[in-house]
Amino acid sequence: MKKVIILTLAITFSFFINLNLNGDTYLNGSFESSIDIQRDSNNYKWEMYNPWNRIELRFWSSPLNKTEIYAKAYGDSWRTENNYERHDSFYLDEAHIGFKSGEKDNFITYLFIKECRFWLGDPLLNLVNNDYDKWDNKNVSGVVTSISGFFPGFYSKIFGAKLFNSKVNAYGIRIYKKILENHLSVGLTSTYKDWEGDKNNYNLVYASDIWFNIKKTYFTFEIGQSITPDILNYTQNNISYKGELRKTLNSFKLGELGIIASYRDYGKNFRAYLSKDFDNNRLFDQKGIYLETKYKVPHKAITITYHLDYWQKHFENYRIMDNYLELYIKFIKGFRFKSFYQRYSEYDWDKVTITDLNGNIEEVPLLDNVWQHFFAQLEMENKLVYVKLQFKIKNMFTDYLKYLYGVEYSINITDKLKSLNRFIIVDEVYRTRYTLFSQIQYKYSNNVDFYLGYGNESDSNDDLVNDDNFVESNRNIEHKIHLYIKASF
Repeated sequence: MKKVIILTLAITFSFFINLNLNGDTYLNGSFESSIDIQRDSNNYKWEMYNPWNRIELRFWSSPLNKTEIYAKAYGDSWRTENNYERHDSFYLDEAHIGFKSGEKDNFITYLFIKECRFWLGDPLLNLVNNDYDKWDNKNVSGVVTSISGFFPGFYSKIFGAKLFNSKVNAYGIRIYKKILENHLSVGLTSTYKDWEGDKNNYNLVYASDIWFNIKKTYFTFEIGQSITPDILNYTQNNISYKGELRKTLNSFKLGELGIIASYRDYGKNFRAYLSKDFDNNRLFDQKGIYLETKYKVPHKAITITYHLDYWQKHFENYRIMDNYLELYIKFIKGFRFKSFYQRYSEYDWDKVTITDLNGNIEEVPLLDNVWQHFFAQLEMENKLVYVKLQFKIKNMFTDYLKYLYGVEYSINITDKLKSLNRFIIVDEVYRTRYTLFSQIQYKYSNNVDFYLGYGNESDSNDDLVNDDNFVESNRNIEHKIHLYIKASF
């Protein structure tokens, strides 16, 4: 499939580029360059690391009505640590050709390479995810087609894709029908994936779903079955289903209450290898409930959210319970407050025998792990500054107790000059660690930006104390100066 798609793309690109038509065409790109100056942890000397340059070109054109072509390519040059080895490369990053037809775009098809356009949109089981395997996102080629309007109320989507580095084929189809507008609809979904090896190396999933609305109470149900011959007893316990109810209650005096309640049962041998949930995250072999309530206080910018997620395995005494309570308040003059308490409990299959006062004997599962966290955050934002203060107590009442403090603030010094700073302290039982990231951002023009930073940005870029990249590590501050320049054209 890869060679066919590349050849088709090349021929079509050449044809469109040579057409003398008055369609829209854009060619732009960017140039990026960065370098690190880092202090070695052994000899404490400052040395230059990771010189990197990248140029990116993007082409988009619509030479014919309801037709588009797009391609992005980049070249980069970089050196390994200590500049031992140099790498230079140029790649086609992504490309597609798209066609639409019909007054309401009833027929849409894309021929693509290195893009994740294959998804179907089933409501609850999520049998296809664009990012089901992040490492293969740029190793995909295929075709996807959407059809609607040819039969009243029918909608269908079909894709075929190939992960050419993994020698994997993937296909999917979904048919969706609105029976009563805004009241009842049904759908059918099927996916297929095969890989190298014998004839039993494949995964087939088929599912059906229904959605209906009764007096603005919304119900959704989806059930699916899988066939995966390389799993022992794959014809048993290979069914998964989930049902969900959504309802919003409004009252001028009492406020607004949103409710989401669902029940799920995922079979032990159910597999969906195009799904991030059932493949990477391995959510099969569980049955449980999810409840979420979101209450908005009348005439106040106050929201209280609670959710409960409880599930257990089918044939083992293993259970998880996650309780989460959040308070969010929005004040005047750009101030916002957020706080939550979370209690995550894990019951394992071990049991203890208990005899009560009446002589009754009962086997009770041991509570192996209880993780409790408390979090508070205050934010303030205006045209000049943004400030975020965080405090978190993680793993309360355990030997892994941590007190976490986080500060982030940015200052718009001028229209072109901005300062960004993040600071985290991790106070553990046996030591205290900290990390700092500070950056000056200078916008030379609308197309040229300079960034000069100190520290490791990835330690704190995912919401400070909630970023486990640093919190759950053994690292301390990283002494590194990072210079980055980007120019767009």
